[in-house]
Amino acid sequence: MAEKKVIAVKDWTCAMSDELGRVALTINPTEGEPLLVLLTIFQAAKMGRELQSPKRAQLSM
Repeated sequence: MAEKKVIAVKDWTCAMSDELGRVALTINPTEGEPLLVLLTIFQAAKMGRELQSPKRAQLSM
């Protein structure tokens, strides 16, 4: 089973990559180096819905 890691996020940015057809999400944690995550449009839409809900959202990497 994969280990789950919880990080505190300072800020994040999101952009569409035309070359890859993916959504590029850059997460700036409060500690450590920024993380770059490439998502499909469907994964990004699902994450957006989860972030709007009051429950805690989990990101599988």
